Amino acid sequence: MTNASDVTALLSRDGLFRFVGGSALRVFGYEPEAVVGTAMLDYVHPDDRADAARRFARRVADPNAPLEPAVYRLRHAGGAWRHVEAAACNMLDDPDVQGVVINVRDVTDRVEAESRLRASEALYQTLARSAPVGIFQTDARGGITFANPRFAHITGVAADEVQGRGWRDAVHPDDRCRFEAEWTRCTAEGRAMLVNLRFLGPEGTATSVLCQSSPLADADGRFQGFVGTLTDMTEYVRTAEALRMAEARTNAIVDAAADAILTADEEGIVHSFNRAAEEMFGIPAVEIVWGSIDRLLPPADVACHAGYLNRFPVGHTTRVTGQDGPVMAMRGDGSLFPVELAVSCIEVEGRRMFIAVIRDITERVRIERELIGAKEAAEAADRAKSAFLQVMSHELRTPLNAVIGFAQVIEMRLIGATEVDRYTDYAASIRQSGEHLLGIIEDILDITKIESGKLDLLDGPVDVADLVGQGLNLIAIQAGKRGVAVSIELADDLPPVRGDALRLRQVLVNLLSNGVKFSKAGDTVTVGARRGAGGGVEMFVRDVGIGMAADDIPKALVPFNQIDQSMTRGYEGTGLGLPICKRLVEAHGGTLRIDSAPGQGTTVTVHLPAERELSMAEFLNAMGT
Repeated sequence: MTNASDVTALLSRDGLFRFVGGSALRVFGYEPEAVVGTAMLDYVHPDDRADAARRFARRVADPNAPLEPAVYRLRHAGGAWRHVEAAACNMLDDPDVQGVVINVRDVTDRVEAESRLRASEALYQTLARSAPVGIFQTDARGGITFANPRFAHITGVAADEVQGRGWRDAVHPDDRCRFEAEWTRCTAEGRAMLVNLRFLGPEGTATSVLCQSSPLADADGRFQGFVGTLTDMTEYVRTAEALRMAEARTNAIVDAAADAILTADEEGIVHSFNRAAEEMFGIPAVEIVWGSIDRLLPPADVACHAGYLNRFPVGHTTRVTGQDGPVMAMRGDGSLFPVELAVSCIEVEGRRMFIAVIRDITERVRIERELIGAKEAAEAADRAKSAFLQVMSHELRTPLNAVIGFAQVIEMRLIGATEVDRYTDYAASIRQSGEHLLGIIEDILDITKIESGKLDLLDGPVDVADLVGQGLNLIAIQAGKRGVAVSIELADDLPPVRGDALRLRQVLVNLLSNGVKFSKAGDTVTVGARRGAGGGVEMFVRDVGIGMAADDIPKALVPFNQIDQSMTRGYEGTGLGLPICKRLVEAHGGTLRIDSAPGQGTTVTVHLPAERELSMAEFLNAMGT
């Protein structure tokens, strides 16, 4: 008995030890001899002593009472309390024993394990009751064997109806087939399940949940069921849907915006690029998103752009229209264009994000430039008209003074009645002055008619060579007075043309008159006609006079403008001749070109288009011959 794992002892009727087995030393630390003669109850925990005494007395009083092993706390020799399981047998009437035999087994480890198990179970139950998720366990057929209160709340099933398979009827009808198929598959394969589904509450409200479960197996690996959780995802789903709606609404607004809208981080990486930006820059969003914003900047601005982003404060919004000129951006093809740019900065999770709204102002800049140009042109025209009125005053006063003066001399016969020849000369001067006035008035009426769009051409057959000859005859007297020679250069293959002969002759006479006027005595003015290089007919007047600077040529073609507008200018004229010529030529669908240089003379070329040409048969038919 010394090596036994249990301690066997013999007690007297009054509960004193008469014999103690040798295992007492190994199990409880007591020498058997030291225990003999001591009372059993002295070793029992005070809280267990009354029950032990009662049970011992009953065993002594009734030898036939059923054996009822009991667990008590017994003091170890080292002072600790050990849990023991004790059973007693009344053998007082046995002459060989004459005592109560007790068997004591140390069950401390078992009791403590059971205690820990109960504590663990209590903790599990507490956690399960307070868990924010539903916790469940099923058998192999999918029936609920355990569920916490949260499980019933989430599924909308009454707590007393959760057990078994009834809970699955609460799954939303639209999700039930998918859920059952997934459950069957995971059961058959003995694997974990993860599925989203909805439960339909008694009031018709749907609860979105995430169901997660893991398989349970016995010691032999056989599937026993599932243990899992239900997580209420309703608020998450609502939030996600709200975020998706907000994102979709924002994307719709951004994509519908007429301005380009993009976002970029502090490293200059583009995060979004709306449809208007794609059209403005000619770059698809898939090519620029997660790429560098430097692609949208002129090369000269790339170096300073990073520094600009680093200095930009969070929460600040600015509109950049350009301090020293328009802000320029670069399209995908490398072309630059002016933009109006609004930038704001926000901070997201410690990182700065920039939102840019970009407006292409190419058309606005063009209109502004045109308006400025029109304003400047209007101001120049106004100045030209003012100068013209001053010049016109001089041009009108000079012949009018001659007319009035000579008329008064004739009227008053200041030089005597016999000076008939001199009176005749005065009358000729009056006529010449009147013709000069008439020419000025006709030029003013012509330019007015042209500017108002009321000029009508009387098209007919025109012999170009004859037209040049007529112009030469009309200018011959003026050329002779100034000592300027006039030569003709006519090509042999000149075709006739269709046009207003009177107006074309007016053009040639004006050009010849200018050539003679700006030439000095001994110079030669050349008038001619030839075929154009690209078809059509060209008439030209070339002089070797004072010429014009290149910047002055456009001015000479503006009505009411003269290159020398001073009252002491060396050449008279209203400044309407060249503008009238240009408008008359353009009315014929042609062009007037001036080639000139100071001191090198001037060549004016009139080009009539090919559609103005006539065949000889057409010319003769139009002439009625």
